[in-house]
Amino acid sequence: MLEKLDVKEFNDFAQTYALSSFFQSSYWGKLKEHNGWKMHLVGIKENDNVVAASLLLSKKISIINKNIFYAPRGFLLDYENKNLIKNFCEEVKKYVKKEKGIFIKINPFIPFRERDVNGDIVDNLRTNKELVEYLESLGFEHIGFGEDVPNMEPRFISVLNLENKTEDELLKNMRATTRWSIKNSYNNKLRVIEASEKDLVKFKELMKHTSERRGFIDRPLSYYENMYKEFKKSNNIKVLLVELNCNEQIEMYKEKIDNLTNKLEHEKNLKRKKEGAIKELTSQLESAKKQLEVIKAQKKEYGSKVIIAGGLYMLFGKQVIYLFGASLKPFMRYNSQYLLQWEMIKYSLENHYQNFNFYGIEPAFKQDHPMYGLFDFKRGFNAVPVELIGEFNCIVDKRAYKTYNFMLKVYKKLRKVRNK
Repeated sequence: MLEKLDVKEFNDFAQTYALSSFFQSSYWGKLKEHNGWKMHLVGIKENDNVVAASLLLSKKISIINKNIFYAPRGFLLDYENKNLIKNFCEEVKKYVKKEKGIFIKINPFIPFRERDVNGDIVDNLRTNKELVEYLESLGFEHIGFGEDVPNMEPRFISVLNLENKTEDELLKNMRATTRWSIKNSYNNKLRVIEASEKDLVKFKELMKHTSERRGFIDRPLSYYENMYKEFKKSNNIKVLLVELNCNEQIEMYKEKIDNLTNKLEHEKNLKRKKEGAIKELTSQLESAKKQLEVIKAQKKEYGSKVIIAGGLYMLFGKQVIYLFGASLKPFMRYNSQYLLQWEMIKYSLENHYQNFNFYGIEPAFKQDHPMYGLFDFKRGFNAVPVELIGEFNCIVDKRAYKTYNFMLKVYKKLRKVRNK
């Protein structure tokens, strides 16, 4: 029998679940309440122990006085136990119906098939198709696998396995250019700062810049503030910022120019001049002078110290999720995002997390795909694409579902006309 769980017993169970994420936590439920959703923490117990549970989010559709339901990242249960799946699904449907629900959407954190680091399918015959079909037999309609099928959360994610790994092993398994970029970020004397709540405005500024550059809609500052407040209660969130000290950079380039000038003069004064060496040193000197002028101009525009990048990370259960990241384009050459990820990967390793989840990617495994760069950045760390089984809708009230879909189509048409 399904019963309501209190916050502690739900979170305790969710933390121990093998594929748990912050989406299935009371903190996420509380955050969504700021956006008009209602939180339901439900589960099934055996001998007073929770064996299956879920955060259910509901939102009221006022015109028809009904609710839509969503279990973010699916139910928390043993997906190899068909009897448990069936029992839990039936109990959830009863609960949703009692709560005037129209349908319930789920998107389980379960892989569909294995892919290698390049995104290629390892074995097309080894899939979780049987689970998809079993959920369909229980009344859950699968919305499809197509790339153009809209999903509430990414169906493809990128995951770096940390189990039984050392820092040296992780570095060795990275692409050489990624190792170089990490090393270069340290050479640039960048400073990583853990943001406090008052620093979130700086992170928001980075997100605004990045959203305008990459063409996506950013969230308001209040969203990040509410997220931070809810998840910071249990230390399940970290926001990191990268600071560049322009004065230090200027001094570093001045010293570099002096050293190159001395080397060049020495080379020119040798009896047996090496024209190749002179040419290379001259090129390096000119490059350093140009870089010095660039950083002087950036200091004039941005100030002596500037926040050039940031990342928001969710820590829950057995994994760390890199949820949001942003960078200032004029400072991309400093490789700040490589520094951020490596610092958080080391943190994840030190604190015994099993996975560092780079989170969403498109199935952009070919260079001509417009989102290939994002996939390739994460692949450089040896993160492997994970293809999830996707979304399902279980209709509880067919008549209301038909009305809801009609209203949704009308709303989308009106919005399309308004945006023209």
